[in-house]
Amino acid sequence: MRNSAALLFALSSAWAPAADEPWRLEKDRDGVQMYTRPVEHWSIREIRGVTRVDAPLSSVVAVLIDTDGNRALSDVIIEQKVLQRDDDEHYRFYTLMDLPWPVSDRYAVYDRRVAQDERTFAVTITDVALEGDQDVEPPKGAVRMVKSRQTCTLTPQSGGVAVELRVLADPNGPIPAAIINAMSVGTPYKTLLKLKEMVREPRYADAKVSFLRDPPR
Repeated sequence: MRNSAALLFALSSAWAPAADEPWRLEKDRDGVQMYTRPVEHWSIREIRGVTRVDAPLSSVVAVLIDTDGNRALSDVIIEQKVLQRDDDEHYRFYTLMDLPWPVSDRYAVYDRRVAQDERTFAVTITDVALEGDQDVEPPKGAVRMVKSRQTCTLTPQSGGVAVELRVLADPNGPIPAAIINAMSVGTPYKTLLKLKEMVREPRYADAKVSFLRDPPR
């Protein structure tokens, strides 16, 4: 099996945006700001969404690491399941996305790592698509995504959490980049809005995450 840590480092390096490329504000609504910027050697733009969630850090993390509940976070995910779990902070999962016609559905196998900074208590959740280490039966008519990286950084603040979501994903197929870029802001925007709602559900509002260190009050 491929070394996942090395893979994450390689993809992070290969996908690094040009240092002088500024973020462009695409949407600012309901307390969520969405930005894009070009990435060297990519026709697809990187997406960045930021917002504040008025909930404990443990509640936000609990929503994001719940692979079953994650389907409710996105209006395109129709199936998601864990394939291999090393521990609660490192596992691989499968996801199937229902994309609007005439685009074919997409699926991917992601390597997920969850890490918490000992000093700031910030939590980073990183998902990187794998190319074949964890094969699954291809859904009929669906295309596998093999170049996709998503990072969600959760920084505790007084009375809440600052959330930053970054996404760079190639859907792997003959889809015009202009269409991809037009669709890409809407989905993560809705995800951040949904996150702000889901943290209030009883199963998440009082959730305890085993590996998480809560910041001092």
